[in-house]
Amino acid sequence: MRKFAFLAGAVIGSGLLIGAPSVAQPTLQFGIGPDGRPQVGVRDPQQEERERRERWRQRREVERAYDAGRRDARGDDVYVERCRNVTIEERNRWGQIEVRRIRRCD
Repeated sequence: MRKFAFLAGAVIGSGLLIGAPSVAQPTLQFGIGPDGRPQVGVRDPQQEERERRERWRQRREVERAYDAGRRDARGDDVYVERCRNVTIEERNRWGQIEVRRIRRCD
């Protein structure tokens, strides 16, 4: 019985030591897709980190260009019309302030 317990402990311990480097390896990913159906895929943590850094780099470049004055840098071409709300405050003949809000689109 004692040998069996020692052998079981050695197997479990070696499994923990061998399993540690496998954390950095691609893993299976289970999830729900955008269409609501289940999906199974392989995920590489290092590739995901590189893609995340690239997205942040692109976002920083766009923000810097926008701050520098290039208003087309954000790519907001989806909305051709740019609208804003204009608030006009006027006094009526009794001295009360009337507020009008007008939506103007360029």
